[in-house]
Amino acid sequence: MYQVILEDLEIQIGNAIFAKEGTTFDRRFRKLAKDLYQSELRQLDFDGNQAAAVRTINNWINNVTHGQFGDIVSSISPEAIMMIINTLYFRGIWEEPFQAMATHNRPFFPDGPDAEGSIDVPMMAKSGCMPYYFWEKENLRVLGVPYKQNATMYILMPMNSTRKLVVEAQSKIDAATLNDLISKMKMKSVTLLMPKMHVTNSLSLKSVLEQLGAVSLFQRDIADLSGSLSSWLEDDDESEDSVGDIFELLKDTRENAMQKLKERIPNCTVYNKLGVGRSVCLIRNECEWGASTCVCCLNIYDDDDIRRNRRRVSISKMQKEWTIYVNEMLHMVDLTVNEVGTERGPSTATFIDRITSQVNFDVNGPFLIVIREENTRLPLLYGAVYTPK
Repeated sequence: MYQVILEDLEIQIGNAIFAKEGTTFDRRFRKLAKDLYQSELRQLDFDGNQAAAVRTINNWINNVTHGQFGDIVSSISPEAIMMIINTLYFRGIWEEPFQAMATHNRPFFPDGPDAEGSIDVPMMAKSGCMPYYFWEKENLRVLGVPYKQNATMYILMPMNSTRKLVVEAQSKIDAATLNDLISKMKMKSVTLLMPKMHVTNSLSLKSVLEQLGAVSLFQRDIADLSGSLSSWLEDDDESEDSVGDIFELLKDTRENAMQKLKERIPNCTVYNKLGVGRSVCLIRNECEWGASTCVCCLNIYDDDDIRRNRRRVSISKMQKEWTIYVNEMLHMVDLTVNEVGTERGPSTATFIDRITSQVNFDVNGPFLIVIREENTRLPLLYGAVYTPK
């Protein structure tokens, strides 16, 4: 688990793998999960005591998100061998809080100011100096609302915003574009009207990733994630500490391919198998792929080697029959925006002045929101808000 906890800012990223009892993981996979993602690996009785397994998973989610989510998991598929869960909890306090006494119901236009059907929502208000930029080419305004401790909420809103305009803007903004827009922002005196809101949403990332090209991951007959499991039983008791530098082992090199091959077949004499592609190469138990090269073993085994290799091949075939693939990927968000951030804060006496401000920024229609940690430029949350209710 990764945590940044300061008096006015808390960022907590949680990763966990809950596996079916008896599942054995490849030691490289264990080390990668532990060292790179600070992930917990826990085994639960999916079959014999599913209710307890579901309760354990939901309790873990509830704990790392500080109670933001209730029971996300309701059941576990009989075919499931593991559940991989990632969470992000963010708590930030505004650098300058909104004025609680200035919050009043004002109209919000989900379909734009020229359409019918406005709704009344609580609108917060404050005046102050904030970073601002007008992207003239796309007729888009960008405002930064700072949190304490180097985090910022960026609001990106087309002029006379509608759902359609927000979708169009979203298609034109990638990470590089966002960084470029932020680099062009200048401090302006701003009067900001912004919805007080509690937004929750959940969606399946399966269709999203498939649209991005990650199709085979979800197809039973094509996906092959068996590399996450132990390739042979001798590995089960080995510590991941013996793996070495995981970042070096993740590199696509011929040397790493040879090392994996010799761990599987100790007396291996390695040679390059020419004219063979990656998929054909990896079908064979005596071959590995690295740096666009298929390396294989050329050996005359003694009786013990033959028996060990047959056992490894048998286990490898058995694991391929399991057909490990991703069945579903869910994403949930729970965002609260209020006068102080997420906690009660001290009252102040900032005067709200719409007349002398250089910019009047009224968030009264659909908009994009980005919460970014400024030291790393890492977006913690990104999405479109079509209605704050």
